[in-house]
Amino acid sequence: MTDAGERVLSGGEVAVEMLERFGVEIMFGLPGDQTDIYDALYRRGRIRHVLVRHEQAAAHMADAYARKTGKVGVCDASVGPGATNLIGGVCEAFTSGVPMVAIASALRSDWRGRESFQEIDQVSVFKPVTKLALSVDHVQRIPELMARAFQIATTGRPGPVFLSFPLDVLKAQHTFTAAGLEVDARYGSYPAHRMTPPLEDVRSATSGLLAAARPIIVAGGGVIASGAMDEVRTLSELLGIPVATTFMGKGTLPENHPLSLGPFGLIGRSAVNEYVLKADFVLALGTRFTNVDTVAWRVPNPSTRIVQVDIEPTQVGRNYAVHQSLPGDVQAVLKMMMDVLESERGTAQRAGQREEVLALTSHWRERSGIGSALAKDNDCSPLHPLQVIRALRNTMAADDAIICDSGFNQIWGGQYFEVGQAGRNYMGPRGFGIMGFSLPAAIAYSLANPDQRVVALCGDGGFAMVMQELETAIRAGARLTVCIMNNGSLQFIKDNQRLLFGSRYISTEFSALDYSLIARAFGCVGLRVERSGDLEGALFEALASDLPAVVDVRVMADAVPERLTQQKLD
Repeated sequence: MTDAGERVLSGGEVAVEMLERFGVEIMFGLPGDQTDIYDALYRRGRIRHVLVRHEQAAAHMADAYARKTGKVGVCDASVGPGATNLIGGVCEAFTSGVPMVAIASALRSDWRGRESFQEIDQVSVFKPVTKLALSVDHVQRIPELMARAFQIATTGRPGPVFLSFPLDVLKAQHTFTAAGLEVDARYGSYPAHRMTPPLEDVRSATSGLLAAARPIIVAGGGVIASGAMDEVRTLSELLGIPVATTFMGKGTLPENHPLSLGPFGLIGRSAVNEYVLKADFVLALGTRFTNVDTVAWRVPNPSTRIVQVDIEPTQVGRNYAVHQSLPGDVQAVLKMMMDVLESERGTAQRAGQREEVLALTSHWRERSGIGSALAKDNDCSPLHPLQVIRALRNTMAADDAIICDSGFNQIWGGQYFEVGQAGRNYMGPRGFGIMGFSLPAAIAYSLANPDQRVVALCGDGGFAMVMQELETAIRAGARLTVCIMNNGSLQFIKDNQRLLFGSRYISTEFSALDYSLIARAFGCVGLRVERSGDLEGALFEALASDLPAVVDVRVMADAVPERLTQQKLD
């Protein structure tokens, strides 16, 4: 007998109840010794579980789900090799700052240290790539430790937490009180707390922004995570300040906005880098200033006055010496800035900057973007990647989402595909740069938003790593289009071999398979395009399909995106 409000629950049951209490609606994984959790999912029936065909895909799906919804993404795996298969996807979430809880079963507690089958110190493996990794060694502590996992994943800079559940703990039973199962539901989404800096610091930064002759806003992934897109646009328009983004910050402004410069950095647009270098004041929002984003910390100019806003205080000033730090949530800080401007009636319309931005982006489109003569050529075989990007932009609606993979496809997509609407409609693995991200991420995006169309843009190298997940897409009822730039090579590395090693190509070329046939074998729509004039029709067909669709596009083997050279900065 138990007192009123007390319940006897197994470890698997209480783990699932805690997930429910934090608002988890869907999780991604592959079963093994964690079937006690699966049985609780089945019996309770409140959380949807999506079976993947490889655990790496489960982590990418949890990652994309979190990026789109703002909720904590959840994935699971079995002991040993199942857990270690999560590593790549967990690393991406860690370096990209994505809230995630990764769960894995573990050997029975009394079997540890005996070289048992599939034994590995999972906690030690995950510690370097998570905000917290721990073993849940007592059934009665499951509520406490799972609550800590969700709290840590969503507080400060978000990131993944790894929980290892020994099999005996999952099977053990314990009497739980109602109070012992209560949670703070704020930790089910990010940001859990919108921390703010002192008002006087915000006033000082705002005064500097108003006084600057040539200010610029640099928007990173923290803007998207914070949901601060409207606030950035309002501030930009109020003061006439152009906005440049990192790839993680794409979607801060529609890229056809008159104050949108587009992406900067090593794989961004060289014209934007040159513009950023001329700024006398940089308002940096939610960006870590990585070596790629800043061309090895040279853009913006390190001598430029920089005010950095980031929810993680240890990130502020870490890679750039900043003139003022504003540790806090981007949306909350921008609202404070606008309150200061309203109270002091501060405004500045920098018409000259607006005209300069319009001229820069117009020239870029005609010279190298989707407005170029090459991009418009309808009689090209094989296709140039610019023709692929132009066709995607012409066939996709402004609110359709695009998810890039790692490699040249991400540079083509990030530089040249102009996001038509602010929001969480662009994604890519910019933290860790892992290949195989886009297909599983697009599946999760579709499941989270079944009424929104999503395109996964990938190379044939990355797609081949995860193409088994097409079966997942069919079974789960995901609606997505996969556009493959197929050139029969790992072209990013092949181009390095061309540039740096005298075109001595080794282990970067392989068969250019017809992936449309493979797609059909999985039950998807499969389309093959070898001439530029046929691509838009194929994309319209794919986007209109209720089934997952794969458009295999044969692209030139030697086409490379614009790269910023050392000489352009010297």
